[in-house]
Amino acid sequence: MIVDDETLQIFFSETEELLKLAEESLLSLESSPQSVSDIEQLFRSVHTLKSGAGMVGYNRISDYAHLVESLLERLRSGKLAVTNNLITFLLDSIDFMRFMVDRVSKSEDEVDPEVLDKRKDQVRRYLGVDGISSSEKEPDPVKAATQEPAKEFSFYKIHLKFRRELFYSGQDPLLILLSLSELGEFVQVVPDLSEFPDFENFSMYDLYISWQIIIKTEQSYEDIEDVFMFVIDDNDIWIEDITNQYREGIDIDLAEKKLGQVLVEKGKITEEVLTDALKKQKRLGDILVEDGRIHTEDLEKAVAVQEERRTVYRKTTIRVDVEKIDSLVNLGEEMGIGLAKVKTLFEKYTGPGQMEISEEVENLFKVNQDFQERVQRVRMFSLEGTFHRFQRMARDLALQQNKQIKVISAGLDTELDKEVIEYSTDPLKHLVRNCIDHGIESPKEREAKGKPPTGIIKFEAYQRGGKIFIEICDDGKGIDLKGIHRKALERGWIEPEQALTEEALLDFIFKPGLSTSSKVSEISGRGVGMDVVRTQLNQIGGTIDIHTEKDKGTTFILCLPLISAFMEALHVLVQDTSFLVPLQTVVGTEKFDKRLVKGIGAQERLYRFRGDYIPLADMTKILHIGMPPTNGNTTAVVIVDTGKKVFGMPVDEVLDPQQIIVKTLETNYRSVKGIAGATILGDGSVSLVLDLLGVEEIFFRNSFKGDATHESEEKVEQG
Repeated sequence: MIVDDETLQIFFSETEELLKLAEESLLSLESSPQSVSDIEQLFRSVHTLKSGAGMVGYNRISDYAHLVESLLERLRSGKLAVTNNLITFLLDSIDFMRFMVDRVSKSEDEVDPEVLDKRKDQVRRYLGVDGISSSEKEPDPVKAATQEPAKEFSFYKIHLKFRRELFYSGQDPLLILLSLSELGEFVQVVPDLSEFPDFENFSMYDLYISWQIIIKTEQSYEDIEDVFMFVIDDNDIWIEDITNQYREGIDIDLAEKKLGQVLVEKGKITEEVLTDALKKQKRLGDILVEDGRIHTEDLEKAVAVQEERRTVYRKTTIRVDVEKIDSLVNLGEEMGIGLAKVKTLFEKYTGPGQMEISEEVENLFKVNQDFQERVQRVRMFSLEGTFHRFQRMARDLALQQNKQIKVISAGLDTELDKEVIEYSTDPLKHLVRNCIDHGIESPKEREAKGKPPTGIIKFEAYQRGGKIFIEICDDGKGIDLKGIHRKALERGWIEPEQALTEEALLDFIFKPGLSTSSKVSEISGRGVGMDVVRTQLNQIGGTIDIHTEKDKGTTFILCLPLISAFMEALHVLVQDTSFLVPLQTVVGTEKFDKRLVKGIGAQERLYRFRGDYIPLADMTKILHIGMPPTNGNTTAVVIVDTGKKVFGMPVDEVLDPQQIIVKTLETNYRSVKGIAGATILGDGSVSLVLDLLGVEEIFFRNSFKGDATHESEEKVEQG
């Protein structure tokens, strides 16, 4: 079957969503086995996937999904009970279908036929074990020898719409229908005459009739498809397995359909006839008015309000390739830079219409700002799908280690930029593994400690100070700080007599090669993982903190940037170097008063702000710019809150806020600690965008504990 690329892309996109829904339904069923809605959602997902795969010609996927659907039908009808083993088997089946879809998306074969046969046999064995009553398992041997096995029939709905010029290719639709009838019994044949022209426009060489056929047969899907071998590529033909709609040869779907719909499908009336008939029916509102139950005015108001609500409620969605969105992002960047230059030029213009031109430029700025924000929102996705994915992963890992867990999620509607989500996926994966392998104890260990046998892992997301925080908590045994100390000694990272804080010990976790696991497993023990977490987070300007308590559990806190490109920023100058401070982190600015400065050592300074003393972070020392600081040049102080700490930054000048597009430095230079990127201002100059979490790390680790001049990790060259 020849299928265009756009249809395939739609299939792959929809299949990904269907598999995700099926997986979520199974995980929900495990905690709520009686949930009818989850069972129905699971069944619909697999049924739709089966039909979609068949329509685009991926028959092996469709066949396997059909078998799984049969298993789910028994679950839906109450013949199967929801058990942990069944959930595990179905999750594995979902993974296998995802594997086949991934292969065909890469233009590879769906799967090796032998592998597929083995997988099908597993489903059939599961059906045989769980779907047969005890009386059926021990049949009468004499009766079994004399009776023929019951035949299994399938029902297929076939839509045939041939191209009008079919006769010119030498094909005859009646002969095709005759060949099809030899494979089974026609349950229903409905011809569609809606395209039949009037006598004057009729051509005896053109085909105007299409058909909808339901056939009952013992043959396979492939046998049915072979009938249309020579016409399926050039005509609108699709085959749907509707066996599950039939019970004892009767279409049970008709029970849920309205009479008019049934008559239209059977070709007894047309859509126009049905519409005319429905118009003659009295509506509820009209009946109530005639009976004097309500006034006409009240009815009209209620209908108007209802229609207004429906209009607001209706939403349409389209699937857009990420590259197209990225191209809009780039376009917004270029527009913003161009408008900034135009604004700078017109600020120097004093000719006729100067005020009108300035107003129009400001309006364009507002339009461009709105455009950029809307494009950025298109790239935002909720963390619900990410959390559900790791819920499945945590469940599977716990089963491997014979541990019991319960996963709790909060903040599912928190949104992040797509690129940030992609970069944070691997760190989250390693942290979940750490919680299962190192954190949660076995049921016996937990009961010995007075804990419930089921451990808890909690995913929580929230926004604070312009950043997104993701917490992964467990109520396990906590991190073995003594074990980390011992490993650090073995590797020569510390001296035996060296005293370390808990924070310093936990920092060793992120060194490559460190593992406190006593043995190597598929999950951990090789000393890789946590170093990957910090490395990948650094690439997007994120950080990680750890809090742990013996036998109480461990909490990992990831701090991630909200968006990847657009932001509002405060423009400041320090020693003639231009910096931009993310506006969402700015608590306030005020004129610098050296009388409010308090020294607590040779280098450290505090500043009194709103009744409290906060540290002063000197950018000239942190980033090695300009001359040594002097209070004579400082005119203002900018107070920032990163979500973790509050500190002040002395600056020489505070300029107007800017809406900027951040460009990373890695493309043409390299990553610099404390610098998130750069942007081009209206006058064509380049300004550096501060990564305040990086600045905070350098400052509180080095500057506030000693002279940062010797310990700063990065250097920014002025100019």
